[in-house]
Amino acid sequence: MKTTRISELMRGFRNEHPDWTNWDSVSRTYRATPTAYRSKFDAAATLRQYLSLVGISHTKSESSSERTLWNAFPDLSIPSARTFAQLSEAVELGRRIEITYRSMSNPEPHLREISPHSLIRAGRRWHVRAFCSARQEFRDFALGRIDAPRLTDQSSERSSSEDIAWNTLLDVRLIAHPALSEAQQNMIRFEYFSNTAARVERCRAAMVSYFIQDLRAATDSSKQLPPEYQLAVENVGELKKWMFTG
Repeated sequence: MKTTRISELMRGFRNEHPDWTNWDSVSRTYRATPTAYRSKFDAAATLRQYLSLVGISHTKSESSSERTLWNAFPDLSIPSARTFAQLSEAVELGRRIEITYRSMSNPEPHLREISPHSLIRAGRRWHVRAFCSARQEFRDFALGRIDAPRLTDQSSERSSSEDIAWNTLLDVRLIAHPALSEAQQNMIRFEYFSNTAARVERCRAAMVSYFIQDLRAATDSSKQLPPEYQLAVENVGELKKWMFTG
C-alpha cells in the first residue's frame, strides 16, 4: 500500500515538473536535472534547503533584528545543491564522478575524475575527501571550486578503508600561548580548558590542518604571537607529517 502511494506521488511530481528528473537506466532510479536545482533564492538558501531535506544540519546567518543569536561569519564559499547531491550520491553508490575543478596549483578549470568517500564541513568551507585518479592519491577537494559534476557508471577506484590519513587518529594537545602573561594564560585555561593545564582533542590526520586553522592555534609560537594567537599546539612534532606544508 505504501509503495503504491509513493509511486502515485512520484508520478504526480514528474507530471507537474517534467524537466526536473531523468531516468537513469544504470541505477534504475530517477535523477534530478540541473533545472531542478535552479532556485529564486541565493546559493546559501538553496544549499540549506537541500541539506534540510536530506537531514543534514547547516548553520545559517540571521539578519532579523528580533534575533538574539547570530552567526558572525558569512558563508563565502557556497557549493551548489546539485554539486552536493551528486557527490553524496557518488559516495552512497561507491561510484566515480567527473568534475571540473580549480586549484591553487592549477587555477584554470580542468577535468578531474575522483572517487569520493566523505563530505566534510571544515571551518567555513565544505570539502569532499576522495581518491584522485590523476594524482593516484587521496586528496581534499573544496566543493566551492567544483563545477559540472557528472556521476559515472564506474565503481570507485579506492575506498575509505584504504585512506591512511583519514583512518589515522591524532591527539592534538592545546595549551595557552606561552607568550601570554601568567594571568592571561590562566584566563585561557578557564575559558577553554576548565582550569586545567591543557586540552587534548582527537582528530583525523587528514583534517588536522583544518582543525588547527579553525582554532587559530599557533604551530610556531616564536613567530605566531598574541594577540592574534591565544592558543598553541604543544605537540606539533607529532603532527607535522600530516599537516599542510608551505
